[in-house]
Amino acid sequence: MKPTIRSFTAGELTELALLAETLNARRKTGSAFCCSLAEDIRKDFLNTMEYNFVFREGGVPKGLFCCFPDPEKRNADCSLLVDATGEDYFSIAHALISAGRDRLGPGMACTFFFPAENRDCRSFLKRAGARQQVNEYVLHLRRGDWMAARSQAAPPRPLGSGEHDAFAALHDTIFPGVYASGKDILADSGKTRMIYVIPDESGLAAYGVLKLRENRQAVAEMVGVRRDARRQGYGRAILDVLARHAFFQYDSGTLELIVDADNENALSLYRKTGFRIAQENNCFILR
Repeated sequence: MKPTIRSFTAGELTELALLAETLNARRKTGSAFCCSLAEDIRKDFLNTMEYNFVFREGGVPKGLFCCFPDPEKRNADCSLLVDATGEDYFSIAHALISAGRDRLGPGMACTFFFPAENRDCRSFLKRAGARQQVNEYVLHLRRGDWMAARSQAAPPRPLGSGEHDAFAALHDTIFPGVYASGKDILADSGKTRMIYVIPDESGLAAYGVLKLRENRQAVAEMVGVRRDARRQGYGRAILDVLARHAFFQYDSGTLELIVDADNENALSLYRKTGFRIAQENNCFILR
């Protein structure tokens, strides 16, 4: 039977989510943009079906290409999950990405984050002409390892209703062009994202965003300090409030955080708080 490539259909989402769960559970075949549980993966697939493609051989799914496009930023966060190695990987991956990029249209970049152990994906993307970006570390803070600051210059508090514009402006200044704008975060505030801030005489000096996932998983999604307010302990204070709420309000066992591998100042702060490197991810952008 000739191999086939086509977009997902509703009737096969459960089967494909189970394959994605299996491949993503192994670092040598995983993607950082893919959820860990089949139930969560299926929900993602349902929301982006027209941009997701499956490669079948003999009727068996052998590879998946899944996209989360952002037309405003002209970028799609992409997962490439292939159940093969070597040249078989390359042929399946090439077919999937060709179909996906045709659907996305011209001018859309594809961003890939995946474990450093996924050598086939790295080799394929290099051959395809993708540019490697700075690697990122996934850090974990376990409740028993948390080292709270002995004192805080200014305790953080929840974002006030009249501070939304100031928060969005600060976030977009510190992290321009990231996957979630200040407006995006505010739209989810109080649902799966909790925002905490430290004000000073000039406005908002620092902020942190705690993102909550299913199964009591918590992520310190954003930690930002205004440039002229740095080195005053605000970052450590924000981390402490995120950890406290994750561990004691939401009963999370681990707080996750992602940081660029070359950000030595941030890494030093996170290590002092008790974070440890759990995984290193490669980043590639294909234009």
